[in-house]
Amino acid sequence: MSSQQKTLAVVGLGLLGASIADATRKRYPGWRILGISSAATIQEALNLKLIDEGWDYPDVAKALEACDIGFLCTPIDNILGLLQSWVEKPLQLKPGAIISDVGSTKAVICVAGKKVFPADRDGVFIGSHPMAGSEKTGLKARDAHLFENAAWIICPDKDASAKMEVARIELEKFVQGLGARTLTLNPQNHDLIVAMASHLPQILSTALAAYAGTSESLSSILEVAGGGFRDMTRLAGSSFAVWEPILRTNRSNLEFILPTFRRELEALEISLSKDGGEQFFEEANTLRSKFSAPRKGFTSPTTEILVDLEDKPGALLAVLSPLSQANLNVLDLEILKVREGEEGVLMMGFHKLEEAQSALVLLEKSGHQARLR
Repeated sequence: MSSQQKTLAVVGLGLLGASIADATRKRYPGWRILGISSAATIQEALNLKLIDEGWDYPDVAKALEACDIGFLCTPIDNILGLLQSWVEKPLQLKPGAIISDVGSTKAVICVAGKKVFPADRDGVFIGSHPMAGSEKTGLKARDAHLFENAAWIICPDKDASAKMEVARIELEKFVQGLGARTLTLNPQNHDLIVAMASHLPQILSTALAAYAGTSESLSSILEVAGGGFRDMTRLAGSSFAVWEPILRTNRSNLEFILPTFRRELEALEISLSKDGGEQFFEEANTLRSKFSAPRKGFTSPTTEILVDLEDKPGALLAVLSPLSQANLNVLDLEILKVREGEEGVLMMGFHKLEEAQSALVLLEKSGHQARLR
């Protein structure tokens, strides 16, 4: 897609919407960017030159009718509300215009989008979902690099017309230009997959934190808890207001997954009394060895190396500097063990085995102990 004389409209300048605008500004410098948000947020975005023009939510149609690509970046209930309002008062989109969204569930939204933008009308609606985010929210949390190496799921209608197929390709090119990896799924498959990959982890993290929080030994638990407990309960800090519409609109998949997971826990309980859970550990180890799961998006193969990391100022920089100078791209980075006053272990993931091997050579030359995982 050419960057000349194109217009992007972003409805909702929170973390994702503002990050889309920021990434577009940097990667598509010829594009005109329109923003729709609260009056105060619009003024801030204009001051930052994040957008070229902006309006409050009542004027959303004005921006979308002028765009080539538009993203609805509000919470799910607001997205559905906007789509419903356009059933009664249809938007007059430009020929070839694409409207998408960033909602965490897709089936309900895509059904509504198809109703609003039928095949005989200018413009199309294609649901999408970038698998990227942050614990921070709002325009100030924007990150132009948020979508780099992240999976961005495109969910075209299953009865896609030739017009829809052209639009899907254009949308994929656009988000790939923001640095994302694209994956095409139908809306129903998307919702089932994210129920397992995203929604179940959120529920389990919340349940673990709630369970530990009711323990009479809570103070002792928190005193001895290490990285495992911290990592497992990180998602428990998520906002219910954000997650309630996600869980509600994907309830049918969760009602399928949760009972099956409960049976898995019951099987583990039986296994613990028989073989100490050995079978479960073997199955889990086998699965985990088949892939690495970078922080951004769905699973993607990487070659991992482990580096012993000293507990002293500048230790992390000393590891990364020689790799940066050699222009080696680290896809994933994680500190696997950290104790005050002791060495830690740094895990780094690379796209190719050759890159990981080059990193090992560089690290050895700089005095670091590193090995393939």
